[in-house]
Amino acid sequence: MNVTITPAETSSPTWSPVEGKRTGAFVAKKTSGPGGISSGSVRTVLEEAKQILSYCISPIDPAASTAVLAVGYVQSGKTLSFTAVTSLARDNGYGIVILLAGTTNNLKGQSEERLAKDLSLEDLQRDWRHFDNPDSTGSTKTDIKQTLANWDRNRKNLTVEDKPAVLITLLKHASRLNNAANVLSTLSLTGIPTLIIDDESDQAGLNTSARKNLLNGTTDESGTYEAIIALRDAIPHHSYLQYTATPQANLLLAVTDALDPAFAKVITNGDGYTGGQTFFRDRRSDLVVDVPLAEVFDPKAPFTEPPQKLQEALQVFLLGIAAGAGADGPANRSMMVQAHQNTNPHALYAAWVRSLVDSWSNALGSGKAATLAEVRAEFAGAYTELTKTVRALPSLDELLELMTEKISEVRIVIVNSTKDAEAQIKWNTWDYWILIGGQKLDRGFTVEGLTVTYMPRPASANADVLQQRARFFGYRSKYIDFCRVYLTKGSAEAFAGYVEDEEFFRSSLRKHEGQPLKAWKRDFTLHTQLSRPTRQNIVGRNVKRVPVKKGWVWPKSMHLDADVVNDNRKAFEDFKLRSDHALVDSSVLPGVVDKRLGTARNELLADAPLSEVLDFLLALRFVSQEDSLQMTALRLALGRQLAKDPASSVDVIFMSSLQTAGSAGRDLAVLRGNIHIGMSPNGAVGDQVLYSGDRSVASVRNVTLQLRMVRLKTDPNVSVPWIALHFPTGAANDAWLEDA
Repeated sequence: MNVTITPAETSSPTWSPVEGKRTGAFVAKKTSGPGGISSGSVRTVLEEAKQILSYCISPIDPAASTAVLAVGYVQSGKTLSFTAVTSLARDNGYGIVILLAGTTNNLKGQSEERLAKDLSLEDLQRDWRHFDNPDSTGSTKTDIKQTLANWDRNRKNLTVEDKPAVLITLLKHASRLNNAANVLSTLSLTGIPTLIIDDESDQAGLNTSARKNLLNGTTDESGTYEAIIALRDAIPHHSYLQYTATPQANLLLAVTDALDPAFAKVITNGDGYTGGQTFFRDRRSDLVVDVPLAEVFDPKAPFTEPPQKLQEALQVFLLGIAAGAGADGPANRSMMVQAHQNTNPHALYAAWVRSLVDSWSNALGSGKAATLAEVRAEFAGAYTELTKTVRALPSLDELLELMTEKISEVRIVIVNSTKDAEAQIKWNTWDYWILIGGQKLDRGFTVEGLTVTYMPRPASANADVLQQRARFFGYRSKYIDFCRVYLTKGSAEAFAGYVEDEEFFRSSLRKHEGQPLKAWKRDFTLHTQLSRPTRQNIVGRNVKRVPVKKGWVWPKSMHLDADVVNDNRKAFEDFKLRSDHALVDSSVLPGVVDKRLGTARNELLADAPLSEVLDFLLALRFVSQEDSLQMTALRLALGRQLAKDPASSVDVIFMSSLQTAGSAGRDLAVLRGNIHIGMSPNGAVGDQVLYSGDRSVASVRNVTLQLRMVRLKTDPNVSVPWIALHFPTGAANDAWLEDA
């Protein structure tokens, strides 16, 4: 059994959305004013929005439904994309747009505020009539019905003036979704194209019974998922458009799942975006500060005083706002404290932050030289930290003087589910904010002007959960030098690994844009600190983790099938003949001893381009499921390295020059357990090591590929091509593969 899913027949996109006056108004609004976006960036957003909408059901096609996936980066502008898609949908004949706007009121409020700005809902609603969490009470149903009737008459050119379409925003809770489904199911929606947009689509709406169904053959549905299906069932002609930055969950849905996307589009981030590559791949290590494990909060042994790195992070933030933190004019600047997922510790951290801010404020306002000297000494380390990245930073004395005024304007807010927490942040009421929370700050929550993040939390086992914590990603290039992220070493390494995996995964997904997604095999590389791509209960496909460990690894059944053996033998010969470099004796490698006489030599092809080696490995055929899964994982690991560094190379060893003369044949059971032969490094003849052994023939800096021809005792007249790969430290990463 191999790991490739045979796709169901799915047609390619067949229609092309056009830009109309609503789209033109959207572009004008986004490119004008103090916070306007460059016309080039907006044009990119719009062209990608047209592609996304083209994957949806055409408004002039007969009643049908589909699901589409749009993948962005964390804090990269997904909202801008779906407001652009919404404007295009209005221009192209969609009568209803429904936005599932998050699982909390503050997330829903954020999305609604953006919609209001981008779609001009603050003005008299000529293009849209907005309905918030509609239900059967009052006149809502009648108003929706009348709005659609007027819209339809306008569509048929039976009205003089334009008439608004229906815009619905919903909290992603089962009760709210069911209420809307009940309202819409009583209306005649035949022939009314509808677009359902699910923001943060990998959260809450997926079926949490999927894993159980896969294992038990059941068809159970979780509450919110069932409500989304009911909403979709109420609308004969619709497309379900899923937006997320962490699509692992969406892409691991069962093929039969109603939310399984048919097409996917990877969204380009705009100018000035500072995401994972900035913090963890472009060597801006000066922005990431190590937090010792001793500062990881333990509820069983809570701290009795503020941790040292928390104090430093707070000082860096305050010094930054005193210096202006890269703002040309009025702008929010904020700090985020994410110390624990439970709500109880948040009050403790908030009390520490308030106490520190108050004490420094009082000291700065005291006018006492001795007190000011103490404050200066406390802030000296943070000032040194900030000078590492900020050029022409005013002196510490100047900043403390400026801070005297600004420190009183800092708002400290707990953001969690407890009754005393703030339900929503009004960013326009104060310039400076410190937000303290856990899971409420993990996903979807936009932190305006974020400069400093203190997050001494262990890395999540789920890759998508870890990435969603990165609220410090965003459009921060103008003030990036004022930014700091305080993380434990393990979390920083996990983020760095995820970023590399993400780029490889996105490049693979991008190659399938415009093609049915069911033709794409779901393969993920995964940093070894992360145990799974997403939470297990929503996974409806057979996926398994294939370890790629440091050291030697080799397939176990390359002898199977005579035709496969012949094809692989030809691939070996062609690869050696294509070599553009001179082969040298492998004994030039550090640690390799080979003083044997009268035997074929191991030949080294040094620094073979990884791209060519990957082509060779892709040309090899494997018969057993075990070998197929393992080799796919190895190819993914190498592909990940190639995506990270296109100049990567591999040291290739042609063992015994691919000769088998003099071989008596290998026992298959022994071969499967140990492909290597020859003396170990401790073996000796007399006082001299003649051969350090096959296992020693590996590079210490590159991945090593050994090619050998093997004779088996069961058929010594046939030479079987066999490979082995050696991964040095840092090149090995486990892979999650779909297993058909």
